[in-house]
Amino acid sequence: MGLFLLQMSDESEMILTAGRATRTDTGDIGFERVDACGNWSRFCTVAGGQIKAAYARKTDGDGAERWEPQPSTGRWWAY
Repeated sequence: MGLFLLQMSDESEMILTAGRATRTDTGDIGFERVDACGNWSRFCTVAGGQIKAAYARKTDGDGAERWEPQPSTGRWWAY
C-alpha cells in the first residue's frame, strides 16, 4: 500500500491510501487497489484541473520518511 498526498487547486489537501497511483495523459490521477488474484481496479479518480501537485510517501535509505513530488506532466505511476 502507498500513501499519497494531493495539493488541490483550491489550496486544500487530500491524503489517500492505495495500492498505486497513476497519472493519465490528460492529467487525471487515478488510485487503484489490487485483489488477491493480482487484478488492479481503479476506485477513485481526481480530475487534473483540480490538482496543484501530487506526492508519494517514500522511505529514504536511512529510514526517514518524506513526500516525493510526482511529475506534473506526462504519464506516471507510483507505489
